[in-house]
Amino acid sequence: MTAICKSTLVLTIMLGSLLPAGGQTVLEPENQQVALAGELREVHGYGPPGYGETKKVDTPITYWVLDLPNPVNTICKPEKPGWAAEDCKATKQLKLFFPTLPANNGLELKAKAMKGRRVLATGILHRADTVGQITPIYMDVAELQPVQAPKP
Repeated sequence: MTAICKSTLVLTIMLGSLLPAGGQTVLEPENQQVALAGELREVHGYGPPGYGETKKVDTPITYWVLDLPNPVNTICKPEKPGWAAEDCKATKQLKLFFPTLPANNGLELKAKAMKGRRVLATGILHRADTVGQITPIYMDVAELQPVQAPKP
């Protein structure tokens, strides 16, 4: 099965499992690859120690994000019932993590070539549990493909 066929299959499965919830899309099942289309961008921000709390001492960082046209969410159980709005919020921006081995699979080079364009990112979504993951939901990327603009 070719990579394009696999991606199409993943996208088909993903589209069949979308549940609208208050203007957002909740993606199920958990721990399964999904394919999402959005704009691939590099974002400049602040890292440790305070991730932007004290910009004079925080390390400047650059990271990859996928800007989505609509908010997405995952199934979430908040740490405390009153924290649901913060612990389980949806997002239109996913921080992307590329594999480090074997040799990054060339994904970061692909990302650099597609920066600023619409892409189809395939990977597994996770709910952030540390400040270093930056966005409420992030993706461990398995594949990036350019999205062709529709012909007029």
